[in-house]
Amino acid sequence: MSCFFAALQFLTLFPWPRRADRSAVELGPAAIFFPVIGFLLGLILVLVNMLLEPFASPALSSVALVAVLALLTRGLHLDGVGDTFDGLGAGGERERMLNIMDDSHTGAFGVIAIVLLLFFKIHAIGSIGDERWRALLAAPILGRWAMVLLGYGSQAAKPGLGSTLIDHLETKHVVFATFITLILVAAILHGTGIAMMAWVAIFTLASKIYFHRRLGGVTGDTFGAVGELSETSVMVFLALGSR
Repeated sequence: MSCFFAALQFLTLFPWPRRADRSAVELGPAAIFFPVIGFLLGLILVLVNMLLEPFASPALSSVALVAVLALLTRGLHLDGVGDTFDGLGAGGERERMLNIMDDSHTGAFGVIAIVLLLFFKIHAIGSIGDERWRALLAAPILGRWAMVLLGYGSQAAKPGLGSTLIDHLETKHVVFATFITLILVAAILHGTGIAMMAWVAIFTLASKIYFHRRLGGVTGDTFGAVGELSETSVMVFLALGSR
């Protein structure tokens, strides 16, 4: 249970139960529960959607759902999107890009990336009909699973929370996380879920190769970026498939 709560604290705004002596070593086994945390986030979104459905239009409720998801994750992953695109957009030497990513201010590239990502999420959710609940459940699961895949076998571009996860992530943790993800998305999306898993795996692998070439590894910001981009792309593909 300590590893579950470590994953909960790592990925969401929920701070309990507080433990001053929580070890960084727990972050590796905590990766097993990343898809479970995604599933719990999805359940909250489904509940909010059910409460809003009688009163709000699909467009308005989709804005509210994206806002709730950003709140539940403290906007941390969105911040990773902004920092990652600021650094990569600026270009130059590796150290320069990493320094820009460390800057607390968000530049033009980061703002554009965040705004476009939010628009894609809002319009994707809004365009899905009665099967919206499936996307709301599956996308957060696959987004958190992508973070596990990104960390496995990666090099840390700099010290930080991302490097702590990488250092303690073992093969068995990835296998368990993948098995849990497979069970959940297959139950929610059936065959489409397997296709979405394959897409996320390919996208994450390509991102890992790219980040290692450009940055010399991955960072906490790139974890957030890959998670958000994976989550959003799944929503978009499911929206396209629903038409």
